Amino acid sequence: MSEMKHELSVPPDVEAHGGTEILRLFISRGALSLSMQRAFAEPEAWGRLLAELAQQAATLYERETSMSAVDALADIRVALDSALDHIESGLRPKN
Repeated sequence: MSEMKHELSVPPDVEAHGGTEILRLFISRGALSLSMQRAFAEPEAWGRLLAELAQQAATLYERETSMSAVDALADIRVALDSALDHIESGLRPKN
């Protein structure tokens, strides 16, 4: 039997003014599951989006744990840099 799906509510500004969902993330059986669409003309916008997500996550840790947002953001940055280095090494052409 599968577990129930737990979804977040739509943000109030989107309820009031509409919007386009560009990314949906779930953790399923311990792994990330996602669907997304290209929403920006340039990939740099995704970098800004990731930075905004990191800021929001750091703020959430400060609000819900004893960790400061500064410390949480530093931990997120270290993990992100490491993960991007790993991904980038897999994208490089093999000679």
